[in-house]
Amino acid sequence: MILVVGSINMDFVIEVDKLPQKGESVHGKNIRYIPGGKGANQAVAVKRLGADVALIGKVGEDVFGKDLRKFLENEKLDLSGLQTAPTSSGIAAINVDKSGDNTITIISGANGEVTPEFIEENINLVKESKVVISQFEIPDDAVEKLFALAKKDNKITILNPSPAKQISPKLFKNTDYLVVNETELALLSKMKVRSQKEIEIAAKLMHSKGPKAVVVTLGADGALTISGKETITTDGIKVKAVDTTAAGDCFVRAFAVQIEKGRNLKEALDFANQAAAISVQKMGASSSLPLLNEITS
Repeated sequence: MILVVGSINMDFVIEVDKLPQKGESVHGKNIRYIPGGKGANQAVAVKRLGADVALIGKVGEDVFGKDLRKFLENEKLDLSGLQTAPTSSGIAAINVDKSGDNTITIISGANGEVTPEFIEENINLVKESKVVISQFEIPDDAVEKLFALAKKDNKITILNPSPAKQISPKLFKNTDYLVVNETELALLSKMKVRSQKEIEIAAKLMHSKGPKAVVVTLGADGALTISGKETITTDGIKVKAVDTTAAGDCFVRAFAVQIEKGRNLKEALDFANQAAAISVQKMGASSSLPLLNEITS
């Protein structure tokens, strides 16, 4: 089983011709309300790829919380670790332009109530899992507690440090696979990543801090992995992007499914790259996540 611990949001997806610049107002063409949040997106992506998955997280006691719970129930996830908190649900306001690029503003809401104590209350799900995944849309101390418990039980841990922020030495050491995009890599390494050579140097620096492997997603250019002295790459897949909102989440989950199955890094990278390429061709986060039969790898 794969355990996902993370955020559950209602996404307000606004289609625009161009993303607004500082101080600029733009007209929106359409708005959609779509379940999202990195935790929810990743759990749903795992389930749609045929793996057993449990989700630990919180929703608010508002109408969005009810809608989010219903959506997750329909996806047939193990929701024994889902709780309703006496606050509002997490919200993400997402502007998406004609090329599929986006800007995202997140209000944590109930996601901020995911505490280390709440993680410990759900220790049974950690023990039952093989792979544990988390991100940074829930409090840092909860992620640190989760990974400490997971490694104590010899689980495989995957960290997607988004939104990007510095990672503690302890969390680095408890992370098996660190999955980042170029922006996150630049922030974490404090290095420029304008070329593949610079990306590899920055990724090797992150690898030296403890992870078994560092995976860097490169958007249309594919992805690469640093593991020991080995660099593994997968080429980009040319598609017409409509919305890139959930591409990273989809990549991480597809990668996790392959790791759980015992696939090697090259196989996991290729499979995840295909899944992400499919997801960007549809609007919305959870609504864009592909099924297993849509991926040829």
